[in-house]
Amino acid sequence: MSAITHVVDASAIIAYFKGEPGYKRFAELLANEENLLAVHIVNLCEVYYNYYHSDGSVQAEEAWDKAVSFLRVLEKGDESFMKRVSRWKATQGISLGDAFAAATAENDAVPLVTTDHTHLDPIDQSGTLKIMWLR
Repeated sequence: MSAITHVVDASAIIAYFKGEPGYKRFAELLANEENLLAVHIVNLCEVYYNYYHSDGSVQAEEAWDKAVSFLRVLEKGDESFMKRVSRWKATQGISLGDAFAAATAENDAVPLVTTDHTHLDPIDQSGTLKIMWLR
């Protein structure tokens, strides 16, 4: 099994699917055969929710199926990992979804791919986690 090279959050996946600014950079990551992109299942849940809420159940199912076709879905949830998620949420004041993405990237020592400047800029500026911005 190949090593993960990047963790993606929901904002990155949605930008790619919807052709929003930054989608080409995501496509370049996917096109590079040396890359293995992963997503925590909680962040995939956010994608499903976003589509279900705005576009309906059929589009939500399509988004889920498309994402799992090219991303490794991680279901890590042991006690140590959950405490790591909690520390991210408590110390950085970010959403639970962002905390899962950050903890997953930290756990695998890889960059977090995102478009979410609002919540993740302070983390990037602190150097606590390597962030790859799509835009």
